[in-house]
Amino acid sequence: MAEMTVEEKEVIINDLAAKVKQASKEDMDTFKEALGKLDAKALNDLLEKDLADKESVQKLNDLIVEMKESIKELKDNADSKPDGKNPLVKEIKEKREEIKGILNGLKNEVQLKANVTRASIVDNTESVRLGTIGQLGVKRRALYDYFSKFPVGMGNHNGTISYIDWDEDSITRAAAAVAEGGTFPESTAAYKEYSAKLKKIGDTLPVTEEFGEDEVLAAAELNNFLDVNVKTVIDSQIATGDGTSNTLDGLFNQSPAYTAVASSIQDANIKDLVRKMRTAIVKPRGSKYAPNFVAANSDVIDSYILKKDANNNYIFDLNTGQIAGLDIVEDNNLADDTLVVGEGRFGRIYEMGGITLSEGLVGSQYTADLKTIKARARLLFLIRVVDRTGFLKSTGIAADLVTLASDPV
Repeated sequence: MAEMTVEEKEVIINDLAAKVKQASKEDMDTFKEALGKLDAKALNDLLEKDLADKESVQKLNDLIVEMKESIKELKDNADSKPDGKNPLVKEIKEKREEIKGILNGLKNEVQLKANVTRASIVDNTESVRLGTIGQLGVKRRALYDYFSKFPVGMGNHNGTISYIDWDEDSITRAAAAVAEGGTFPESTAAYKEYSAKLKKIGDTLPVTEEFGEDEVLAAAELNNFLDVNVKTVIDSQIATGDGTSNTLDGLFNQSPAYTAVASSIQDANIKDLVRKMRTAIVKPRGSKYAPNFVAANSDVIDSYILKKDANNNYIFDLNTGQIAGLDIVEDNNLADDTLVVGEGRFGRIYEMGGITLSEGLVGSQYTADLKTIKARARLLFLIRVVDRTGFLKSTGIAADLVTLASDPV
């Protein structure tokens, strides 16, 4: 017998289903012929057809159901009729094993399974785990990085920085023109000694031994956490520390206050203020000072950079990084409505070895299986008294601008 095509086999199945359902004597010959041609192998070959189309698979399932129902009806009829009076039933009984195999084969081949998805694995914790811990944001270091650092070693220095300055309030410069035979004028020179103590800033964090043993990645970050905590306080105090108790004496506190003078400046702005403050420094002491920076927070700097004219054009170049020729030091520890102008080389940071990290036991920690991580720093921000005239601060920018815009009396 020639090999049947897939389409021919499908026609036989459809015809078989129809004939079985009708179950009449007149269809005997056709049914026998169909059973003779259709065996389990032929049906399995049919199932090798590409059944990707879900509708085709469903039709095949429906066909199986129809054939099973029809055969069941014939079996039920056989209970009430002798085999000799129902030849079709006799033929089916003779072929029952073959038909059973066909049906089982069909069922096994076309049975659909549920899609396997990630949800099929209950409580799945697998993932691509990153090998780092996300960091917290703090204010960017600015004034600390701007000023020069000078190391202080261990020794017999009492943790103190001492220096001698001219006592400007007590000196007299009396030089003058002298007539022939006249008496020379007499000046007065005076000195004064000053001193400042190194200040200590620190932080601690208790941690269990188990945390260090079982959470190595997180434990490694604790030192960095304390380091950042100490640096954040250092930065804040270098900017605005008032020097009382154990705090640093910061830039804003050590800088003399600027007194604005009515100057008839039309629509006075921050650039005008910075320029006038610079002038107030260099006019009496230009041989010593050349102011090179202006320190302010982001909002103050924005109020300068974002200023526009009547046609909404920016007045100042946005990319220079300067105000009136002075470098901008953006430090967000400084308060709103304030700024400082000065020469950076006269501000210095004296420190002992930066920030030191250590571990130790406090109280009953040994028996509690705890330890304390500690971070500490000793330093000093210094503007020598005689050098403070190289700095000026505006304690109220808005008020100073009003004064600069006003006319002299």
